[in-house]
Amino acid sequence: MNSNIQNGKGSSKITLKKITSINLETILNLKVKPKQRTLVAPNAVSIAQAQFTRGAWYRAICLDKEPIGFVMLRDSTLKFKKINPKNPEIYLWRFMIDGRYQGKGYGKKALELVIHHAQSRSGIKEITLHHQPSKGNAGNFYKKLGFKHTGKIHLGELEMKLKLD
Repeated sequence: MNSNIQNGKGSSKITLKKITSINLETILNLKVKPKQRTLVAPNAVSIAQAQFTRGAWYRAICLDKEPIGFVMLRDSTLKFKKINPKNPEIYLWRFMIDGRYQGKGYGKKALELVIHHAQSRSGIKEITLHHQPSKGNAGNFYKKLGFKHTGKIHLGELEMKLKLD
């Protein structure tokens, strides 16, 4: 999956790539801005959780070949090999762009790729996420991409959903 971004020097490509032994250390060293560190778990924690969660799908967000972020989904369709779940769902569990790369449109392009991925999954009708209500949260970012608050609160976090066509 990839998406081109125009910049002053030409075109850069945002892609979602598997995390391997080659790019793992770079992913582990990515950090959000200091004021955002209480809003998202470190990538090392996310990758560890993914190893013990059926249905976890995670990727490096890359600018050309350079990892600049991380995304992790919980996809109920991946939990079963031959049985389709009655209510398939995708949950945007983690999403982060390194502080050095924020504000340049890369997060938007990466989330568009995630949405495209979700649309390609059989039976998926929406993406759900939760975000903290604290100052500096990503709620407005998600709103710009079509997510809407549901009014529900889960473990102190606000729920948002994006209906897929």
